[in-house]
Amino acid sequence: MQRAQAGCAASFAQLVALFTPRLLRFLERRTGRRHDAEDLVQETWVRAYRYLHRFQRGRSFAAWLWTIAARLNASRRRKKALPLAEWNDDIAAAGPDAAQQLAAAESGAGLWALAARVLRPAQREALWLFYVEELSVKETAKILGLTTIGAKVLLHRARRRLGVALRQQAGGEAPLLAWQEGARP
Repeated sequence: MQRAQAGCAASFAQLVALFTPRLLRFLERRTGRRHDAEDLVQETWVRAYRYLHRFQRGRSFAAWLWTIAARLNASRRRKKALPLAEWNDDIAAAGPDAAQQLAAAESGAGLWALAARVLRPAQREALWLFYVEELSVKETAKILGLTTIGAKVLLHRARRRLGVALRQQAGGEAPLLAWQEGARP
């Protein structure tokens, strides 16, 4: 990052190559559309390059970049009234038998499919940033526009709700749905 700030184009290209796949996944989850996510990734890199001089050394580059991406997405959503990303509801609607559901829940994809059914969008996003993107709680909070304590609470509630859903699924009970009234574990 320091070399990129000093004007080294090759160093900036390395940053682009390193972070683009993760950034694309992050934005695709937020927009629900690959094409929109690709556009936002390009816009994010243009903005990052333009404001490279503002990056403060000693800070997390990933958090800075994700904040730019999240803000661009929010701005675009406001301007074009784009809906929030909907996680794959078709997986939830398919309804395989309990044994298949349990096997799927044990895999990463199954766990995220379950999360799509039982967690609120902000909870899923916080878990994604913290566990998949491996950002700190502080970085996650900044990206989501929360205080650090707010992010900790959001992560705690998301983990607890997901744990209850996993236990219910293992026991053959129908998992909680985020929209169900009184579905607060």
